[in-house]
Amino acid sequence: MIWVALFQFVFSPLHSQEPSQNHIGKRLFMPAIQVGYIHHNSDNITGGLVIQTSLEYRSAKNLLFRINYDDFSGRLTAQNEVKQTYKAKIPLSELILGAGYRVAKNKHYFFAAVQSGIRFYGTPVVEIDDINETISIHQKAATTGTVRYTLGYEYEFFKNVFLNTEFFLGHFFLQKHFWSSERPYLGGSVGLKTTLF
Repeated sequence: MIWVALFQFVFSPLHSQEPSQNHIGKRLFMPAIQVGYIHHNSDNITGGLVIQTSLEYRSAKNLLFRINYDDFSGRLTAQNEVKQTYKAKIPLSELILGAGYRVAKNKHYFFAAVQSGIRFYGTPVVEIDDINETISIHQKAATTGTVRYTLGYEYEFFKNVFLNTEFFLGHFFLQKHFWSSERPYLGGSVGLKTTLF
């Protein structure tokens, strides 16, 4: 009898406790899949696929803090000084972070966020070898600063599992290579989000 009483005393509080909604693992969200399309709004680079990866913290007061690493596809068309045309797939990605706000209505959620960071890309470099009479082209890594504005909608179809749709618009701080500070890029994506733990 003493063992039964001791067992109930030790283990019954564990069964009665519910997981706290304030546990950090319940407030960290990461999309399983988030894919879409981006229009670069550049004369030299075509639009293409966007694959978004983000880690998001949602506070109890509806604030959200997000860091994104997004990979884009696109093809570059450029001409050099002697009117030779260069066409190639170009590496493009962004690392951005920022904050936003969410509004809830039943299982429907609307959010807006502003993020800033760096775009990574390649720019073609032409090398002419006069001795062997060859021309080689390779891509040199470059970066530029960017800011992005996002509007989104989420539907919670299971507890802490959301179908996520978002639309974004961004611009660059400086006119550089293929990017214009006056011509924004835009796109959208769809995916799933759930808690990290």
